[in-house]
Amino acid sequence: MTRVAPLPHHDAQDLATGGGALAVANIIDRSVGFVCRAMILLTGIALLGILTANVIARYVLESGGFRFAQELPERLFPWFIMAGVALAVQKGGHMAVESVLSRLSRNGARAMLLVGHAIIIASYAILGWEAIGVADIVSIETSPVLGLSSSYSYYALALGCVAVILTTFALALRVAMVGPEAMPAPDPEETGI
Repeated sequence: MTRVAPLPHHDAQDLATGGGALAVANIIDRSVGFVCRAMILLTGIALLGILTANVIARYVLESGGFRFAQELPERLFPWFIMAGVALAVQKGGHMAVESVLSRLSRNGARAMLLVGHAIIIASYAILGWEAIGVADIVSIETSPVLGLSSSYSYYALALGCVAVILTTFALALRVAMVGPEAMPAPDPEETGI
């Protein structure tokens, strides 16, 4: 199936034709996108700084580096990854098999996409709920040097699930209002095609 170029998420004409639903989708996308990009930037800088400082410390300090330098990346990396997962959903960057979709009519493709989005939302809601349950279980486990709870990684997963749910909901609103052509298509430079 040849994909149509994605619709701009903040185009004034789309807002006029789609009414409030597209405005809600745009607000969700901007909000989730801002938070996820900020999370990637902050955690990426922190990871780079910690790991670089530890490499330098290995050669300068007699102790062979910072003892905490292995604990912090373990707690920060899940936040970095889950923010990237949500951004990939926004840009259509996840793998998709569309052999059935291309054989359907426009309305059939719309219905199939909406059912698929409902399944994704339900699945991530279950995954997020379970992540919170596991976070409660492992909250008593702490890292040896900094005393950080092991639950932080699971909270990252749970909040990442919320971001994916919101982004998928925004995509579903667009598909419902505009049609299958509202689905984002990743840039060919990003996919290697």
